[in-house]
Amino acid sequence: MQDPAASPEARAVPAATDHAHWRGGNATDRLFIVAVLIKGIDGVLGMIGGIILAVVRPETWDHIAAALTVHELARDPNDFLANAVLHFVNHLSVDTLAFAAGYLFVHGALKTFLFVMLLIGRHWSYPVGIAFLTVFVGYTVYRLTLHWSWILPVFLAFDLFTIVIVFREWRIRHGSWGKPRPVAAKA
Repeated sequence: MQDPAASPEARAVPAATDHAHWRGGNATDRLFIVAVLIKGIDGVLGMIGGIILAVVRPETWDHIAAALTVHELARDPNDFLANAVLHFVNHLSVDTLAFAAGYLFVHGALKTFLFVMLLIGRHWSYPVGIAFLTVFVGYTVYRLTLHWSWILPVFLAFDLFTIVIVFREWRIRHGSWGKPRPVAAKA
């Protein structure tokens, strides 16, 4: 007599259901994954940007800005954008670059770490991710009160959307108090 536990059907391990899945999940699972992936890619790009800012000297930024604006300024010496770029780069200090490099690298590393933990479904990563995004929403609002920028509301809206979708996923997967909920078996 054959042992039922030895059959291929019995040995097959069901797919984990404690976090969102691309295949087999619903549209909001996929939306969660896309939003978290975008944040993760943003984190990796932030780390790369931080490394670039740390290794490129201020004089090099001057040369890059001059090379990028020389043709536009030859056509129009009063070009607002080209002059703004040159003004910005000319006022960069080593301290400013060091702060920006450190900020981008640490911010990017935290985002990347959290995106991995959210995608694999670590229960603690949901509230930590929500708190992390909430801090940056607050910082974005603060920046908007100091100086209006058309791009900041776009980032603000995406961060708010991501908070909502992560919170929703957390509630579905772990209940209101962070305890795992049983997931109904599919028929």
